[in-house]
Amino acid sequence: MNFCRSVFAFSAITLLAGGSLLAQFRAAPGTGFGLPETVEAVDSARVTTRILYITAHPDDESGAVLTYLARGLHADVMLLSLTRGEGGQNVLGPEQAPQLGLIRTQELLAATRGYGVKLAFTRAKDFGFSKTPEETEKIWGDQVLDDIVYRIREFRPNIIINNWGGIHAGHGHHQASGILTPKAAALAADESYKTKEACDDCGPWATSQILNVERGSEHPQGYVLPLDEISPLYGRSWRQIGIDAFANHRTQGMTGALVSPFLFRPVALVTPDGKAPDPKSLAVNIAERFKGCAPIEIADRDLDSARAAGSGWVDGGSRDSVPKPLL
Repeated sequence: MNFCRSVFAFSAITLLAGGSLLAQFRAAPGTGFGLPETVEAVDSARVTTRILYITAHPDDESGAVLTYLARGLHADVMLLSLTRGEGGQNVLGPEQAPQLGLIRTQELLAATRGYGVKLAFTRAKDFGFSKTPEETEKIWGDQVLDDIVYRIREFRPNIIINNWGGIHAGHGHHQASGILTPKAAALAADESYKTKEACDDCGPWATSQILNVERGSEHPQGYVLPLDEISPLYGRSWRQIGIDAFANHRTQGMTGALVSPFLFRPVALVTPDGKAPDPKSLAVNIAERFKGCAPIEIADRDLDSARAAGSGWVDGGSRDSVPKPLL
């Protein structure tokens, strides 16, 4: 019961703080804590699922997927970009190498504010195009794998989304990212593995499942995400919100590619063995996670009441039109 009360107290403090415990950066102009953001904070307090999305560079990520997970399902989502993109192109100016890395870091920060997710990096060097994952891993060294393990143990995700899982061609950084992610997940659960970076609260952590992103087909075989559903809070689809945020990758010329058919393809999540995951696992309600814990169940009912009052202002009182976590 003491543990149960501790969880309740933390949830209450987080909600009363207006979500500040979950926010890394100040909101972009026009996206601060108004009524829609307050409703989102209530929804987020009712979902316990943590998702770590791992990719190689800024602009690799699916903004639509991240937006749906964070703003549609209200999961606690972190994007881990292995590099800062300093080896990429720059269509805006002469900055290259470290200077470009600084610019692309800020671009990704701006994008993640739109997605509604946290952001972290490893110490992987973006050295330009790599032909093979072996070349990439040789240059990156063991520290990148160690950094991924550290982030997994620190964030403690229920689900890891491997953006480049199952990819065996193309950029060596992409392939290496897809290979290192499951390795890191296995090491994160191994009590005998010690990360070089000390972390007092980062004990072994076993992630429940690893999912790959399937977006290269008009008919993906995994669980197809409803990215084109309209958010009643913002009046646009999760895909549209994600694409608008993705446009922040300006040095990569993304503003000129926002009408690409690739960005409008169906996107699915799939297990490494090709199966569709259980959609309910993407957003587990706090009362379901802590079933039988009376203070948590009471808090969940109170949050539900607060959400009903908020949604009444947003959509004229129709709670049925507001997306709820998949219970």
